Amino acid sequence: MKNLNFELAIPAITLVITLLVISTLYPEQSQLLTSNAMHFVTGWFGWLVELVSLALVGFLFWLAFSKYGSIRLGEEKKEHSNFSYGGMIFTAGVGASLIYWGIGEPMYYLQSPPLFAEPNSYAAAAWSVTYSIFHWGVTGWAIYCFPAIPFAYAFYVQKKRTLKLSTLCEPVVGSNPIIAKAIDLLAIFGTLAAFASSLALTVSLLSTGVSALLGIKNSLLLQGSIILLFVLMLVAVMLVGFKKGISKVSDYTVVAAICFALFVLLVADSQFILNNFTDSIGVMLDNFFRMSLWTDPVQKSGFSQSWTQYYWFWYYAYLIMMGLFITRISRGRTIKEVILYTISMGSLGCAFFISIFGGYAVWAQLIGGLPVQQWMSEGGLTFAVVSLIQTLPSGNIGLVLFLIIQFFLMLTTMSSASVATAMLTTNKLELNGDPDHKVKLLWAGAIALISFSVFLCGGGIDTIKSLCVVAGLPMMFIYMILVKQLMMQLKGVNQIKTLEQYESINSETVKVN
Repeated sequence: MKNLNFELAIPAITLVITLLVISTLYPEQSQLLTSNAMHFVTGWFGWLVELVSLALVGFLFWLAFSKYGSIRLGEEKKEHSNFSYGGMIFTAGVGASLIYWGIGEPMYYLQSPPLFAEPNSYAAAAWSVTYSIFHWGVTGWAIYCFPAIPFAYAFYVQKKRTLKLSTLCEPVVGSNPIIAKAIDLLAIFGTLAAFASSLALTVSLLSTGVSALLGIKNSLLLQGSIILLFVLMLVAVMLVGFKKGISKVSDYTVVAAICFALFVLLVADSQFILNNFTDSIGVMLDNFFRMSLWTDPVQKSGFSQSWTQYYWFWYYAYLIMMGLFITRISRGRTIKEVILYTISMGSLGCAFFISIFGGYAVWAQLIGGLPVQQWMSEGGLTFAVVSLIQTLPSGNIGLVLFLIIQFFLMLTTMSSASVATAMLTTNKLELNGDPDHKVKLLWAGAIALISFSVFLCGGGIDTIKSLCVVAGLPMMFIYMILVKQLMMQLKGVNQIKTLEQYESINSETVKVN
């Protein structure tokens, strides 16, 4: 692994594990400190992240339909079919968290609704699925998508063989080694911490489900076994190769998830779910700008800070992983294709699953007579999700299928995170953008180690999640740097093309004369 940048990899891994240990040894103090830091960030900069994120949506759509949208990222043919391309983007971006929060968020919004609605009221029900679709919609996928453009342009058009974030920022911020190292470490920390949090949540969900199925204790041994299974499956996927590994797993997982969602739609109250979905889309379109810029300065309910702003900062902290992964699979596509596929496939896919599973949860609580909120208060959201899936006519069979799908959704995301962090810490990438297998496996093991540390230490995940939000603030400013850097590069290309055209016309004029 001589091509691995150990100066970035080792400190990043050490930092995350050290923070976990400290937060476990001093849980109250660390949680209080990070919570205060998070509240400071959302309190003082929440308005800014809402403005910047909305502006980013507008910028990307402008870029897609501008003269720059036709720029092709590499001269080679497209590596993946449109279905595989969209599927890999979707599964990498959502992991197993989508269905989990697709059920959980509407329940939280029913209890503590936004925009001055009364708890568990008809107005709260109207907002429940609407806000879930919004938080997993266009804005979030725009934040995910943007870094892929400067990364892909640098790699496929400018033929740069390293994709460190600091290298991209260098034309704007200069080449100070301390600043460069800070930028790269921040990017790796955000990716590791955010993904470890997601993996820990998935492992907790899977262990709870297996415990309910087999009637065994939900123990550290069970959780560790699930993490080990993730690692073994990931090794197998990596050894098979990118096209036959990650791509195929993603294709089959997407198809299985869609089939399971359609099954839920058919066996549940289909009429309610479809009507609720249509109403939710209408409510969101009617209030999109209000939802995007709502800060609640008078009532100060904390909803926008705890949810919308929290999500946006989280996405910024997580940005590098998605940007690099999209770069890896976008060879041969235009800038317009990357933008439109990422935003459309991501947001529409999330709307599809949230409308079905979230709609079923709302129906179960308000109409079906199932105590979903009571399950949440007694056993937590994980227990509530497992219990709700068990209420389907298929019973435990449905739960088994649900757990298998969740496993492979997270496996795809884990593969993507391993590839992305490997690309970020590789000194010189291959022409196809694929890092060395040993480097990818190293990062897969590191992510698994960090996730297991969460359970081994007995806590600390809330502290890490809060730090991800805090890390999202400087990453938002790095986004602004990347926008400026990208436009400098694109305008340079356009100028070169114009000069070439001028010289061509001038030479033709000379020949005629």
